[in-house]
Amino acid sequence: MNYRDKIISGDEIKGEQITGTKFASCKFPLANLKFTSFTKCDFENCDFTGAIFESSSFDNCSFPGSKLSNLDFKSVVFIKCNFAEAVLDNTIFHLKTLRGCIFAKTSLISSVFEQCNLSETDFQNAKLTRTLFDRCKLIKTKFVGAEIDGTSFNGSKIDQAELDYSGFVQYGRSQGFKLC
Repeated sequence: MNYRDKIISGDEIKGEQITGTKFASCKFPLANLKFTSFTKCDFENCDFTGAIFESSSFDNCSFPGSKLSNLDFKSVVFIKCNFAEAVLDNTIFHLKTLRGCIFAKTSLISSVFEQCNLSETDFQNAKLTRTLFDRCKLIKTKFVGAEIDGTSFNGSKIDQAELDYSGFVQYGRSQGFKLC
């Protein structure tokens, strides 16, 4: 089943298992997505502002052009999801395994990743200004072309992560270094 320009709110899909569905330009204001699971779904240009997530899951889903800002994903499971070109500003990820997820060209301004496994995750050309990576695992994570001004990597394990020269300079300046 496919949805276009639909407003999904309240308990309309609460607790459902939804597979292979395309949501295009849909809005989820105050949608209760508690115990709802999505598998191989596409959310194209959707707006999740005000949605309620609790024990929800997304497996192999994509969110091109979607807005998922100001949300708390503490009790949400994401498996191999593609957030490329989505907006997730001021969003919280806590104790998540996001290994292999794609955040390329995604806006994550002032978002928080706390104790997340972000190994082999793609943040290429993402907007990570003032984003916090707190005690995260960043092994082979790609940051090439990312805007990391004011980004913090407190207590994170970083190994073989990719960062271009511009990102290196941005990070150094945000830590108080002066390029000479």
